[in-house]
Amino acid sequence: MKGKRNMLFAVMACIGMVGAVFASGATETANAAYPNKEVNVIVIANAGGGTDAIARAVTNPLEKTLGKPFVVVNNGTAGGLVASEDIAHAAPDGYTLGVFSNTDVASLTYGQKSPTFSVDDFTYIATLNTTGDILVLKKGSSFSSIEELVAYAKANPGKVTIGLPSPAQEMTRALFEKATGTKLTQVMYGGGNKVFADILGGHVEMGVLGAKFIKQAEEQNVNILGVTLESPLSPFPEVPTFKSQGYDIINPASRMLVGPKGIPQEKIDVLVKALQTGFQGEMKTTIEATGEVPYLATGADLRKFLESDFAMRKTYYQGN
Repeated sequence: MKGKRNMLFAVMACIGMVGAVFASGATETANAAYPNKEVNVIVIANAGGGTDAIARAVTNPLEKTLGKPFVVVNNGTAGGLVASEDIAHAAPDGYTLGVFSNTDVASLTYGQKSPTFSVDDFTYIATLNTTGDILVLKKGSSFSSIEELVAYAKANPGKVTIGLPSPAQEMTRALFEKATGTKLTQVMYGGGNKVFADILGGHVEMGVLGAKFIKQAEEQNVNILGVTLESPLSPFPEVPTFKSQGYDIINPASRMLVGPKGIPQEKIDVLVKALQTGFQGEMKTTIEATGEVPYLATGADLRKFLESDFAMRKTYYQGN
């Protein structure tokens, strides 16, 4: 009887061990399936703006492709500082992502006296669009070219007014002044639409606008001096870069899908594959519909861009 009991216990132990193996395997399989629950995507801007539009253009198709909710969480508090902190300090498990631009994170780190995070505290997954600033002359301006404007501004320091949509464009103004040897008087506005209205009304001599205003500027016969990119934007090859005109004014902006530092590579690969699929269809067309230029860069290409861009912005902020 005792022998039978011992044999029964041995059989039960074996069954338990096999069950544990199967349970462990099931758990590992479940953990490996990413995503297996909703993903929060923190947007460092309020709903309705350009960053929010790009985020939604990307997250909606991601949700369809990967089969789990991608929930957009808007937070523009303190110019995106609070939301950026939330992204940087989140668990690196792939279930908290974010959307901001290279210009955003540089200004929130290099531009702060005591930042609570650095540009190295994030996983940079992919760029989503590419754009730059354009500089335009007021409608009916007496200047017909950048050379005429620069000659006058050099001879009359501070007399040329330049409208800026927000403090984020101060870098473009500073780069223009440095490259041309001029001194301008800036006028701060609360958005690009207000700058454009005063450009049309002739209330400021020139203005800085996002590239999405190119079509409106051309329709209104507003003179576009150039765009702050290495190469012309593909939809607007007629708009020259400042570089092609002999002025070193380069200030690219790309909104990016990011996360906290340390997200496992296999989860990044899942997201990148889904983005590559989306940029062949819905994501690309939806981003274009917002007036932006879709641009997907990942891996080594993205790292190369950010290394150069952050070095340039660090030099700018530390010198100002």
